[in-house]
Amino acid sequence: MQQSNYIIEVKGVSKFFGDKMVLDNINLYVKKGEFVTVLGPSGCGKTTLLKILIGKERADSGSYLFGAGVQLGYFDQTLSSLDGCNTVLDEIWNLHRDFTEARVRTLLGQFLFCADDVFKKVETLSGGEKARLSLLKLMLSGANVLLLDEPTNHLDIPSREALEAALLDFGGTMLVVSHDRYFINKLSTRVLSIGMGGAESFDGGYDDYAARIAEQSAEKPKT
Repeated sequence: MQQSNYIIEVKGVSKFFGDKMVLDNINLYVKKGEFVTVLGPSGCGKTTLLKILIGKERADSGSYLFGAGVQLGYFDQTLSSLDGCNTVLDEIWNLHRDFTEARVRTLLGQFLFCADDVFKKVETLSGGEKARLSLLKLMLSGANVLLLDEPTNHLDIPSREALEAALLDFGGTMLVVSHDRYFINKLSTRVLSIGMGGAESFDGGYDDYAARIAEQSAEKPKT
């Protein structure tokens, strides 16, 4: 049997919630090292697609599989991986007891938690601070394939730049739901536009995608 070159393969996946179809015959193929951005209108099933891939939702039809050795990491908009009772320092250190305090502080500093910030209770953090901490946990999880749902939603410009630097250093494969044009242009190798009727792939970032959509619109015969 020939081995696939893909890390993620999605074939003909559809999903209904009641009578409403949110995913319609989605095909998706992601190679090792790609950064694929998922775009589409609100309610088109972008988050649902990620939840299907991590097993939190079930597809009504179609199939998906992962390449050998894939370790998934998932970032969701609810930031549900955090324990509000922990300090910022303990949120990382409790999972990595082999790290020295100095190393944990250095890692936190790379995500803009400096000085006494590391002693803040997680429950007191802002949305952006919680997003940064969740993303650091994900980067340290050992995952080699990241599924990220709107990772820049709560981030200011310095926080977003810190995230971009971390993801550029990551070196793994990423499937990301985002509407952040700058972020997509900086990191994306391919854009997947999904909607009713399936998905269409465009090489490059957001500007490449937008230019190709404009070309397609111009090429359509006028009625």
